Amino acid sequence: MKSNMRFLLLICLQLVTSSLLADSGQLFSKQDFSEQDAVLVTDQEGLVLYQWQADQLLVPASLTKLLTSYLAIDKWGLSHRFYTEFYQKDTQLWVKGYGDPYLVSEEIDKIVTQLSRNGVSDIQSIHIDSSYFEVVPVPGRSSAADPYNAPLSAVAANFNTVFLQEVDNRLISAEPQTPLTETAQKLVNANKGLVSNDKKTRVNLVNANNAQTNFAELLAIKLSVPMPLIEINQHLPSRAKLVYRHDNSFTLRDVVTAAMKYSNNFISNQIFLKLAETSFTDKLSFDLAQSYIDGVLQDKFSWQNAKVLEGAGLSRSNKLSANQINEILILLQPYQDIFKEIMTTVDADVYAKTGTLNGVSNYAGYINFSQQRYRFVFMFNRSTPYGYRDRVLQSLVQQLSTLEKS
Repeated sequence: MKSNMRFLLLICLQLVTSSLLADSGQLFSKQDFSEQDAVLVTDQEGLVLYQWQADQLLVPASLTKLLTSYLAIDKWGLSHRFYTEFYQKDTQLWVKGYGDPYLVSEEIDKIVTQLSRNGVSDIQSIHIDSSYFEVVPVPGRSSAADPYNAPLSAVAANFNTVFLQEVDNRLISAEPQTPLTETAQKLVNANKGLVSNDKKTRVNLVNANNAQTNFAELLAIKLSVPMPLIEINQHLPSRAKLVYRHDNSFTLRDVVTAAMKYSNNFISNQIFLKLAETSFTDKLSFDLAQSYIDGVLQDKFSWQNAKVLEGAGLSRSNKLSANQINEILILLQPYQDIFKEIMTTVDADVYAKTGTLNGVSNYAGYINFSQQRYRFVFMFNRSTPYGYRDRVLQSLVQQLSTLEKS
């Protein structure tokens, strides 16, 4: 009886797809699917309920973050904390970064408090050592000012973005915990129209040099130090004394949750670079990270054809299949809470991640009913009507709900 019901579900899903496409003005059958599509629906036992080109390699966009998040959890565990080191040499304060992706303003406040407790005072210069990352162009990153295109750096504050507002023709910080820095002011002055009057706007810091300088300026302001000499791209001297190692109060669970729920490219690619680190690593690069990932994909997953150049999904050269993404969903199933919860018209818990680029509209995640759980992967590497993938998901949930009640 159960096998008959699942066969009927397969037929229903075929009808769902046809009706959805009919809603957009065109009627398609299964045979008319685009070569740029892949669809896979499985139940919790792994039974395939519906598939279309599930082995076809397509651009995953932000579905790449599923792989990055899983590999981070597998490597470090959810309780892992990223860190940054602070040294003093005479009146010089040195910052040695190791790529912490979650050094927000509130964390810098904690750093300042601890530095004061540890006797750090009379600082006349701040030196930033960001050499742990080899700064190269991020594959797929554009020059757009939006926060999704933030640069990477081993020392970073607030995801290498600034949140700004112009009030009465005066530029201010749009968040009380983050003072306005000289770097932010210069960025706006050099890009007229970047911030409009009364509108709050988050923009990225363009490059790693700005990122390092902005961090040093924030630190100086919060330390209440008259603006000191700031030097970036420095190398920590051997005679500098470690005065404080800051272990971030946010754990890896917090970090990957932010990366997934807010689709934060900066977090994901900072993690991607750090995945390749070992106890002997002195510099991380995309070449090193890509080599590491290639090895993992072959050794752990036996994927011979997948391609991952960066960890956020910015690059159109990234290629994964629906079956491969489903494998990651299986491994991430115990951590569904790191996914965004999706509201549906049916009484089901749905957790999912979108993946979007120009001409790419993807969706993957979990549909949980009281008696049964399902996984789904939609990959549409073509232009689709607005809201198309959400309508596909809503109709799929409705069909599964009908099956559950039968």
